[in-house]
Amino acid sequence: MRKRSATLLATAVLIGAALPLMGAGSASAAGFKCQPTSHDYVVVKEKAAVHSSFSANARVVDYVYKNNEVHAYWDCTNSSGNPWVCIGSCRVGEDSISGRWVYRGYLKG
Repeated sequence: MRKRSATLLATAVLIGAALPLMGAGSASAAGFKCQPTSHDYVVVKEKAAVHSSFSANARVVDYVYKNNEVHAYWDCTNSSGNPWVCIGSCRVGEDSISGRWVYRGYLKG
């Protein structure tokens, strides 16, 4: 049993090492889905929070204001099914998500 477990673990490690880091492709893990985009939006909420990740519970790093334009580089749906876009400093990978994220419901376009 131990030998089989060790073989399975070694295989999993090799497969994991062979997976590329996500940069230009799409990412999907742990219930979230992301794809690169290039889209302009207009903010429709008076003062929309910009978060450090695509969750309302993530740290607020800035705000964008009504009628201002923002450009999205990534379009993601988190594990709760909520749509978010990354508007700057975007890093989307299998094991880390960071950047400047705005809830897409606060944007039009």
